[in-house]
Amino acid sequence: MMRFVTTLSVLLPILSPTATGNEQVSSVPDTGCVKSVCRLHPNHFNLLTYLQCSRLANLLGPNSFFAGNRNLAVWDAKQQQTQSACRVLPTSTEDVSSVLGVILEESCRFAVKGGGHARDPDDSISAGGVTIDMQKMRSIQVAADRSRVKLGSGHVLYSLYSGLEKYNLTTLGGRVADVGLGGFALGGGFSSLSPAYGLAMDNIFEYELVLPNATIAKVNQHTHPDLYFALRGGMNNFGIITHFTMRAVPQGQVYGGSRTYSSNIREAVLQQASDLTTLWKNDTAMSFYYNFAYDQNLDDFTIAVNQEYALPTSDPPPFRQLNELPYESDTVRIDRLSNFSTDGISPGGGRNLYATVTYQPSVDLDRKLQDILIEELQPIKTISGLSPSLVIQPLYEAAVQANRERGGSAAGIQAEGPLTVVLFNTRWSDEKDDDAINALANRWLQRSLAATHEADKFHPWLYINYASKAQHPFAGYGEANLRKLVAIQREVDPKGIFTSKGLCRGYFKLL
Repeated sequence: MMRFVTTLSVLLPILSPTATGNEQVSSVPDTGCVKSVCRLHPNHFNLLTYLQCSRLANLLGPNSFFAGNRNLAVWDAKQQQTQSACRVLPTSTEDVSSVLGVILEESCRFAVKGGGHARDPDDSISAGGVTIDMQKMRSIQVAADRSRVKLGSGHVLYSLYSGLEKYNLTTLGGRVADVGLGGFALGGGFSSLSPAYGLAMDNIFEYELVLPNATIAKVNQHTHPDLYFALRGGMNNFGIITHFTMRAVPQGQVYGGSRTYSSNIREAVLQQASDLTTLWKNDTAMSFYYNFAYDQNLDDFTIAVNQEYALPTSDPPPFRQLNELPYESDTVRIDRLSNFSTDGISPGGGRNLYATVTYQPSVDLDRKLQDILIEELQPIKTISGLSPSLVIQPLYEAAVQANRERGGSAAGIQAEGPLTVVLFNTRWSDEKDDDAINALANRWLQRSLAATHEADKFHPWLYINYASKAQHPFAGYGEANLRKLVAIQREVDPKGIFTSKGLCRGYFKLL
């Protein structure tokens, strides 16, 4: 026991660098681990925190409990710096329920970690509280008719794909191996299969979750239709998801990979991207996105177009003209989705920031938003480790229609044709440059929004998984949907556990 006490005593200071002690004390319940910890001098051990974490250790055992961030690595440096009091690894829905029960009794702040691909303290690593790490919950249960699959929410996309490939199946997963299924699916979920089936949230038939009062529920359109509506785009405001039952799609090897192009043929690539968005929209086996990225070593931008075709053909018709352009590098091949997902991994250890804009397709706007990035980057382009990019991809009208056919969702996507969704994504090395990077992102965002309005192409919907904390993605869901979401949240969570003033504050909150 003394070994455990000694381990905990070196965890402090445990506050997020973006929060002050007074802010945390004033916005948590009157008793509980966070309030006590926040008043601690960093060199003193807090007995109350020890007792609360020891309850969890006794509950789950030594293989499912770690003091602080021991044996933990996450993608973003801001989260890696965030210190939890302790971390637990449940293996079942019942474990999650028991853990949440203890947390509620002790009024302890907490966060839920899936893949650990979030960008801010408290998103998936708790600042001073308990981190519930779902990584041991990676079960796969294929239905007898092979039309559905029940997946543990602790999957990352690589484990999901590789597990389903044993059955020659896949589902609506994303493109980067180490992204967690939980956050990906709760936020909507762009997939290479989206042109045919919609976003990931449109292909979730049932959620198993632990509600804010620590009870367990199975939620579908028949058992809890309002909550089912809310979970499809409503993020982590309604409890802790432990399993998703999703559409299973027969899948073997497919065509995919990327080609990188020099910036001097940008106009040709822009036109090809426009044609793929508009002229080829009815070929639902095809999807793509492209990345306009600054290379600090070259002091220039490059363009990488990622091609995806859901059949093992080496010459998909939609990409023939694109593939006639001269390219710098090439990973195009026939392969499995699990292997393609590893192509998209970006190394951990850096600091990352996202922002997003949505508009009706326009070559001129694509170019304009890229030009804005080029201009705004110039004064700070020598910042250590700086790597800004724009990821531009279509949301096809077939995907919007799939959402309607599933009865709509909280995300409230309304469009008569395809949309263009742009992710501003930048990475840098040092905390001292945070203010400069935030200013860059804000300038790019405000100028880009102005450009979409000026072109009369603006669309209010925002893909929440790409949004910055300065944005308000729920407002883009529409007033009626937002009111409904807030009402459902209040009904499901009357004590406000999953709110901005509650015990689980990460990501975007409705209240």
